Amino acid sequence: MARKIISGALGLMLAWLGAASLALAQPGGPGNGPGKFQDRFLEVKRSQMGAALSIDQRTVDRLLLIEQRYKPLRQQLIGESKTEFLRLKQVMAQPNPPEREVVRILTSMEQKQREMEKLKQRQNDEEKAALSPVQYARYILYLQGLMREARGSKSGPPRGTPLTPMEPREIPVNRPMPASPMPAAPPPR
Repeated sequence: MARKIISGALGLMLAWLGAASLALAQPGGPGNGPGKFQDRFLEVKRSQMGAALSIDQRTVDRLLLIEQRYKPLRQQLIGESKTEFLRLKQVMAQPNPPEREVVRILTSMEQKQREMEKLKQRQNDEEKAALSPVQYARYILYLQGLMREARGSKSGPPRGTPLTPMEPREIPVNRPMPASPMPAAPPPR
């Protein structure tokens, strides 16, 4: 029975952490750090959201302010949850994991999950208060599309999209020269 509870809780937490990590993941690479990605993402929202939701710039700024206010709290909870998950992995790696410690960690993880859900609900309530029901529905669809687009830009083109270069280019090929019985001619001058 305890194993079923542990397995169920772990499954929920893995799914939750995976979704949270994916939502916060940022493309890496030289010259493309997390700050730059977040800045670009914010500018895209600031410039496109008004037209996409049929709202004025003041309402766009209000929505962005709500999001920025909740972001550090959400990131803190995600970090704490990841720490608890790593601790759980360490404890479970022991030959006989102490049940009391496992229960304590699972309880903490569940508490973090509830806190995250409450935080998300408070943010949703504030966003709903700033928008009409139709605008809020557009907002949800807009954010979903942005996330899909951001994930696609990190993982390459969508499935089914042919991989073609932007412009024709020559690809150099280096092939070993076969051994020749005759000496090579000197290069022309």
